[in-house]
Amino acid sequence: MPQFIKQPTITTLRVNISPESKIAFVNWQAKLNAVITGFPGFISLEFLSSPDQQEAWTVVQRFYDAEKVSSWRASKQHMELMDELRSLVADNDIKETTGGESNSGCGVTEVIVTQVNPGNEKAYRDWSAKIHQIEAKFPGFRGVYLQSPTHSQGRNWITLLQFDTPENLDHWLTSTERQKILNESVPLITSLESHRVVSPYAGWFASIAKSGEAPPVWKQTMIVLLVLFPIVMLELKYLSPWTANLGGSLSTFIGNALSVTLISFPMMPIAIWFLGWWLSPGNEKRLQKTVAGSAIVFLLYLIEVLIFNASFG
Repeated sequence: MPQFIKQPTITTLRVNISPESKIAFVNWQAKLNAVITGFPGFISLEFLSSPDQQEAWTVVQRFYDAEKVSSWRASKQHMELMDELRSLVADNDIKETTGGESNSGCGVTEVIVTQVNPGNEKAYRDWSAKIHQIEAKFPGFRGVYLQSPTHSQGRNWITLLQFDTPENLDHWLTSTERQKILNESVPLITSLESHRVVSPYAGWFASIAKSGEAPPVWKQTMIVLLVLFPIVMLELKYLSPWTANLGGSLSTFIGNALSVTLISFPMMPIAIWFLGWWLSPGNEKRLQKTVAGSAIVFLLYLIEVLIFNASFG
């Protein structure tokens, strides 16, 4: 039976890599990838770089529980990797924390599901480290997330590959370098499927993201609801009577098309301009701004509901 993980334990490394150590750090990532994916309790590994500070990297490691994290951090493999990493970091400045989640920020992600032939798990881990070593050198590379099967008999490995733009991602996916190394994986796998995911509202919020950190999805969703609700209410009152005779599908299509257009412009830009300080507050008084902004949005919700309730009954 699969092991369902309710609350994995996360350990995070934050480092600033000197420019002359960039290639060596890519090689270090490949070594970590090859070692950690075979360690007991491992769930996933994620490398994230800042789009504004290419030397700043975050390495997120997820395990089943705190005991597995402790075993990993006390292992000889981990100690050797950390010793090597210190040689690549200015002033040995490595920040390692346990707990919390990562934020990948805005960008485009390719989700790759690979079915590995039984008995080839070790060879596949080695191959994954090798392909990562190559893709990390391509322009726009932001990070990779590798998840092994959640139970011993599983065959599906999940890779989330992130680049800053669709163009840079396509450059890697269609490159001769990738095609060449993919050929090496043919004896190891049964199938490989992929599809693309873009941050739900990335285009709207990318301009206000600070240090590569997009606003949390819950804030993005609150803003969308704030601007969508009045549009829908006005459509129900004034548009629906005009389109009711066109049939359900066409009437709904017209309403949705109008809603999406109005949200994109001008409603969303106005809302982001007004509440940008709350969506992406920075580090100064972050908690106070988040609480105050959330209260304002809830107040605006209430005002909208009262206005339309009084106007439309």
